[in-house]
Amino acid sequence: MDLHKSKTILLSSILLAYLSLNACNEQGTPPPDTSTSSPSPITEVETSPTPTQTQNTPKQRKVKVFLPKQPQSNEDFRYVEPVVRSTNSRAVATFAIEQLIIGPTTAETKIGFTEALKLKGSSNCGKDFTLSIAAETATLKFCRAIPSPGVGYDARATSAIQSTLKQFSTIKSVVILNKDGNCFGDLSGENLCLKTGSKKQPLSTKSKIAINGIGPITVGMTVKEASQAGQVKLVQEVSGGEEHGCLIYKPEGIENLWFMVTEGKITRVDTRSPQISTISGIKVGDKLDKIMSLYRNKIELEPHQYVPGGKYATFVPTDTSDKNYRVIFETNPEGKVTSLRAGKLPEVAYVEGCV
Repeated sequence: MDLHKSKTILLSSILLAYLSLNACNEQGTPPPDTSTSSPSPITEVETSPTPTQTQNTPKQRKVKVFLPKQPQSNEDFRYVEPVVRSTNSRAVATFAIEQLIIGPTTAETKIGFTEALKLKGSSNCGKDFTLSIAAETATLKFCRAIPSPGVGYDARATSAIQSTLKQFSTIKSVVILNKDGNCFGDLSGENLCLKTGSKKQPLSTKSKIAINGIGPITVGMTVKEASQAGQVKLVQEVSGGEEHGCLIYKPEGIENLWFMVTEGKITRVDTRSPQISTISGIKVGDKLDKIMSLYRNKIELEPHQYVPGGKYATFVPTDTSDKNYRVIFETNPEGKVTSLRAGKLPEVAYVEGCV
């Protein structure tokens, strides 16, 4: 091959290579042929959520729901214990009350937990309740009816609701309203929970006796708790039951009113004051006929053990939540009430008090 011909072939090859390179640059690099190559390894990378994802996905939180538990709640209406529920909801207080209404699980029921309250009927707000929190006070208003078969039921429900809501640091006090906007469990008819300073009402002769105590002081409280609740000093009196752990305390400045304390807790209240009445309005000096007319078949009559012709008229509640409690009226031969007492069995039935 002569020199001229060799140069021509070389220039042709260079020209073809140049044209091929320009074509690749204009059309993009073609994908490599992987038909015989090994696949590239895949690396998994764990990424953190973006700020938006974190804000929109609340973390799981554990919330306490306080429920009555037997047999302790049969002795103390206020006795509740916590069970734990989990939620992603930001409205944890609302979630806790929803769970309170649902009540215990089957497993919790088997170990003694019971429902705190039950709602019935239609709603006047489209749901079971509304809950607002302002100035460290939670206002819970039920939109469905709450059957109230007895004082014990109301006390249990109130204790469960307050304990459940006060677990949150933003809540220091709780107002509970029924479907009509009235204070739940307030038998005075005065809606004390809505009045300024109502939570500080001290024990007085205006306080009403219920089957589980009087006014702000209830069965199951210690002497210290009762003193704080009633804003009154309780003074121990000499009685015959000290060696058996039965003590009598009198509120300072209030005549003819006593508290029986056994095993460190209040179990009964006694009065001979004509100024102090039951929630239903019975007081010392009233006639037995009035008691029978008011309570009807809930009264059991027995002869007085120390007053010939006198009687014990015992109010026996029909609701199972109150079954261990009684109100006992003592009458003279003329059928007038001379004293009355209320509290839990067996202490409320002790005729001689602490002996």
